[in-house]
Amino acid sequence: MGQEWYNQAWEQYRQDKGLDFGFTTSYAHQQNRAAKYSMQTILDDACTGLAKSGLLLKYWAETVVTVVYVQNFISLSRHPGNILAEIWTGYQQDVSHLRPFRTIAYAHIPSDLSLSKLFP
Repeated sequence: MGQEWYNQAWEQYRQDKGLDFGFTTSYAHQQNRAAKYSMQTILDDACTGLAKSGLLLKYWAETVVTVVYVQNFISLSRHPGNILAEIWTGYQQDVSHLRPFRTIAYAHIPSDLSLSKLFP
């Protein structure tokens, strides 16, 4: 965290919430080991997803978003039996909407739109 964010209001907030932080050198993301490994895991999973699905590389951003979304439904070793989405929301999550990557999906078009029978 850069020192430009440090002020008395932030210090009070940090103490109230029990947050701990340290300063790093500007533009030196290597100093944040947790973020570095987290990003590497996301990119590795995205590369795997693209390779296994056969999608073009232009879909890398959608793949990364999907990877992060799915990671929120995976149990962590430091919170066994819980998933991140449950920890954040306090509610048990329904994972029935999750599908294998690159599954064919169909859009439901409500009948009240009065589209022609020939509309694709």
